[in-house]
Amino acid sequence: MKKSLIAKLFSGFVLIIIATLFVFYFRSGDKISEPDSPIYRRHTAKSAKIKIFEHSDFACPACAFSHKQLKEIMKIYEGRIDLNYKYYPLTIIHPYSMDASLYAECAGKQGKFWELADLLFENQEKWARNEKYREVFDGFVSSLKLDKTQFEQCLKDPQVLKDIKMDISYGDLMGVDAMPTLFVNGKRAVGFRQLLEIFKKEASAL
Repeated sequence: MKKSLIAKLFSGFVLIIIATLFVFYFRSGDKISEPDSPIYRRHTAKSAKIKIFEHSDFACPACAFSHKQLKEIMKIYEGRIDLNYKYYPLTIIHPYSMDASLYAECAGKQGKFWELADLLFENQEKWARNEKYREVFDGFVSSLKLDKTQFEQCLKDPQVLKDIKMDISYGDLMGVDAMPTLFVNGKRAVGFRQLLEIFKKEASAL
């Protein structure tokens, strides 16, 4: 019994050490780094000097507002921003947001992530509290003329769900606890107002 208890305590201690080292590996000073999103979930350019990670939930009204404003910033600073979208569906309060993420990811596999993301954000009121949300999602898929057979196969692919959960795990690691949370060159912003304040400072330094 004593050996078993010691073994369990040792294993727990090792996990804590690994987790701590993992955090320090991804943190440097007051800046935080994380892996880039897949290319279909990025707006980037070789000349980009400002990197933004957008941790967001498609069913979150504040996320929809922030995303819309961020699109305008992207137009103004075209070619100077590397925008990475990260999934963070809050399924406790938004039960259909995980499926929304799955649909967006599968659209991304066919090169239409941003188009479907825009449809999800712009039409939140049509699906976020609608038990027939899948009918709405399927309508989006049809409007984008995606390959439906390929799309259905993608939705059933367990790796797609794992990739979304990996985004959530990275969000947790980075201290994401509110929606939307964004990181601008490693600096944390919650909501569009903070994003704008930090972005202005980063842009003025270019």
